[in-house]
Amino acid sequence: MINPTKISQVQDKIKKALEQIEKEENIKITFGDIKYNAAFYQSPMKVITLDKMEKVSDVYTQLSKKLGFTQNIIGMSFHSPVSGSVTITDIKPRNRKYPVIGENDKGKSYKFTIFQVKHYIGGDKIINRNANLDKLLED
Repeated sequence: MINPTKISQVQDKIKKALEQIEKEENIKITFGDIKYNAAFYQSPMKVITLDKMEKVSDVYTQLSKKLGFTQNIIGMSFHSPVSGSVTITDIKPRNRKYPVIGENDKGKSYKFTIFQVKHYIGGDKIINRNANLDKLLED
């Protein structure tokens, strides 16, 4: 029978087994919301590459520009009054209301509107300045 305790035990074993694959392939594997009943449970799995390739960066830049930002915002940090220090980890362009996903220092994810992100970071001028500083520091 599937219950929350059983799910937790199985998920821990799966995560432990996937750690080796994450190291070998230079990826990050995360699980989404769990849905279950007495017979089974299901959870979506997301695999993200950790390679800093130009092609990967271009995809995030296109998604950021699609939302109205002038630069790639993935990896930028800001301080939110509710969630504290947040780093932007993902963009969900199909989510019209809360397309930007951020993670705080404790690992908890939060959703943000485009207006909130621009407000907390300081607007497009600050976003451009931060992106240009990152480019200069990488060279």
